[in-house]
Amino acid sequence: MKKPISLLIGLCFCILGMGNLFAQNDPNARDILILVDWFEGEFDNDSQIWFEGRMGIAEDAPERHGQMHTTHTRIKNSSLGEHVFYVEEYIDNDTTKISRQRIVSFKSLAPKSGIEMAIHFLRDSKKYIGSHRTPDLLQKLTEEDLFGLDGCNVIFQRIGEQYEGHMKEKACQFGEGDLKRYSVHDMIISKNQYWRVDRSFLVKNDAFHAGHPTDEPHKMRKATTYSCDVNFYEKSYAEPHENDIAYKNLRVHSQGGFAWVTYPKNGKRYGVQLREKEYPFYDNGSDFFMLRFIEEGAKRSTILVTAEPGIKKISFNNGWASCACKKISN
Repeated sequence: MKKPISLLIGLCFCILGMGNLFAQNDPNARDILILVDWFEGEFDNDSQIWFEGRMGIAEDAPERHGQMHTTHTRIKNSSLGEHVFYVEEYIDNDTTKISRQRIVSFKSLAPKSGIEMAIHFLRDSKKYIGSHRTPDLLQKLTEEDLFGLDGCNVIFQRIGEQYEGHMKEKACQFGEGDLKRYSVHDMIISKNQYWRVDRSFLVKNDAFHAGHPTDEPHKMRKATTYSCDVNFYEKSYAEPHENDIAYKNLRVHSQGGFAWVTYPKNGKRYGVQLREKEYPFYDNGSDFFMLRFIEEGAKRSTILVTAEPGIKKISFNNGWASCACKKISN
C-alpha cells in the first residue's frame, strides 16, 4: 500500500511544480500586476479642463473637453476572474450624471506578450449605481448579470513606462442598418494618469458618429481622497457658541473635488475645493497643492492656501470659518 500512496504524492508535487513553471514562463506575469495596480483608483481631468481654459479654448469649442471623473474599484469575485474591476464615471462635476458603468477583467495573453481587458455591461445597471462605495453588492455578481460585445476587448502592451491599449481595428461593431457603427477605444495607463479616447464611427462610410470630435484623449490624473471638517463660528474660534455649525468628514478628492456647505448667518453656500496642480508654464516650483474656499457664484476665492504636492494635512482659520483636511487614500 505504501508504494501507490508515494506515487500519488509524487504526482501531486509534480503537478504543482508544473503550475509554478507555467506561471514563471508567463511573459506578462509582472506587467499584469503593475497594470491593475495603476488602473485601480479615482481619476479626473480637472487639470486638462483648467489648461484648455487657460489657453483660451472656448467652452463651446468642439476641441474643448468636458469634465470626466471615473472610479475603478477592484472586485473580489473569483467567478468573474482574478483581476476584476467595477468602473463608474460621471460628467460635468455632477455625481448624478452617470455616463459609464462597466465590469472589466484583465488576463494575460501568454505565451504571447500582452494583456487583454474584457469589457462587460451590466444588465441592470441602475441597481449598481454607487456600488463602488458598497462593494459587497459587486461580490455577488455572476456572469448572468453581465453581457458583452464580440471584438470589443482592449489589448495592452507595455511601451516604456506606460501601458497602451487598443481594440482591433473595426472589430467592435454594434447597431443596425445605417447606424451600424464601430468603436475606437484607445487607452494609456501610467502610474498616476489614465488617458482615454472613446469614439464611434459609422461602418458604411467611416463618418464620425459619437464621442469627442478629436482624437485628443480625456487626460485624467489619479486622485487622492481627503476628509475635511468645516466649522462656522457665531463669534470666533476661541469663543464656542451654541450657534456654531460643524460639517464633519466631507470627502473631497485632490483633482478639483468640491464639497459644499452652508453658512447659517446669511444662508450662503461655500465650496471647499482641493487641487493638486502641475503648472505647465514654469520649470521651478510649478507643482503645488491647493485648498480653496469660495462663495457659490463668486469669481474670486475667499481663502486660498497652497502647499507642497502630496501633503497629508492642510487647513485654514479666518476667525468666522475654519477648514482642516487630511489625506485618507493614496
